Amino acid sequence: MKLQEKEVSAYEAEHQNIAERLMREMPPFKEAERFLELVQAHFSLAVRRVQHPKVIILGSGFPEELIHAFGIAPYWVLGGSLQTGAWAGELAPRDADPVSRSILGLMLGIEESVRDTLILLPIVSDSTRKLAFLLRREGLKVHTLDIPPVKHEPALFKYERQLELCVEAISAHTGKHLTRRSLRNAASLVAQAHDEIRRFLRLTEERPTLLSAPWRMLTCFSYYCADDLPKWTELLARLNDKIGASHTCKPNRTSGNVLLIGSPIYFPNYKIPFLIQDVGLHVAAHLDYTVQRATTALQIEETANITLSTLSRRFYQADCSGSYAKNRTLQTAASELLNRRSIDGVVYCVLKGQIEYDFELERLEMLCGERNIPVFRLETDYNQQDVEQLRIRMEAFSEMLRQRQYQKGVAV
Repeated sequence: MKLQEKEVSAYEAEHQNIAERLMREMPPFKEAERFLELVQAHFSLAVRRVQHPKVIILGSGFPEELIHAFGIAPYWVLGGSLQTGAWAGELAPRDADPVSRSILGLMLGIEESVRDTLILLPIVSDSTRKLAFLLRREGLKVHTLDIPPVKHEPALFKYERQLELCVEAISAHTGKHLTRRSLRNAASLVAQAHDEIRRFLRLTEERPTLLSAPWRMLTCFSYYCADDLPKWTELLARLNDKIGASHTCKPNRTSGNVLLIGSPIYFPNYKIPFLIQDVGLHVAAHLDYTVQRATTALQIEETANITLSTLSRRFYQADCSGSYAKNRTLQTAASELLNRRSIDGVVYCVLKGQIEYDFELERLEMLCGERNIPVFRLETDYNQQDVEQLRIRMEAFSEMLRQRQYQKGVAV
């Protein structure tokens, strides 16, 4: 698909507007600016058109160790852009969620540069299943990872077999073979990166005034924009060292600490974290399957005896994407966060079309009800038309939290 100049301009303006807002609240570390540049380069159409990645992963529900084990860096396409969603036009099903629509539009926009690319697509919903069909119909080389919806031993065996088939597809595409040594080296490489992400989350939790919630989310998201993972890990390690050396004290607890959970939030669609920040609330924690992946990934010492079987078991058991009929992993992670953090309220974001996340809302409300924590559900998409309506509702939620703290005798 040949993009018109106005379509390209709208796409570039979308990312530039978010980048400019982030720069207005730039944290006092030069590494932060480097992470923003890394994300901007990843989304640049000029860069994408000259790059010809060997393997693209659509969505984050795939163990990237298997790609690094073949000596290549995965190219991630996670969605998040309103403009690329528009590029999909009438080709996207009417019920497609914004993430799948955004991914489809981008792949159509750069299809000439990915004709010889192997595209790996984890099937986490009906929308991703339709996405696989549409991309194949356009002549692209798509291999799917079908994720069983129930976690038990038979499903685990099926998942392991699915990963084995993915390895065979990657091997056939690259002409290389997976070895125990290459898998171990790749797992160690990824584990070092995730170790720094965990350290970053811990340090910023202890010093919440140093980085705003959008900046914390961008820094973690930049992992999926790194074409050189060791350099990215080194950059985050330097940032962590500087944050750790900061003497900024944790401020007094306020009434505005919220947990943001639900549909994954990808750059540049930071509408919700910006709104939460604008009404005076603080995102004390953020939970979706990309964050959960980082916090539950292999430790470096666990990579010494790694096998495909142990990797698949670890990844599958820790996965809390919307694939599962009962997402117990998500509920467990949310419970641990609520026990560990001082959370006043929960903002549960559901993207239109991602009804799988609504299935978990009732269980989350029961979990929060036991702790007397209110839950605010909002449904949105990538458009900006509903911002003011959401702002009014968010302000009302913020005021309710203040009143609850006032009744408890907590100064706000």
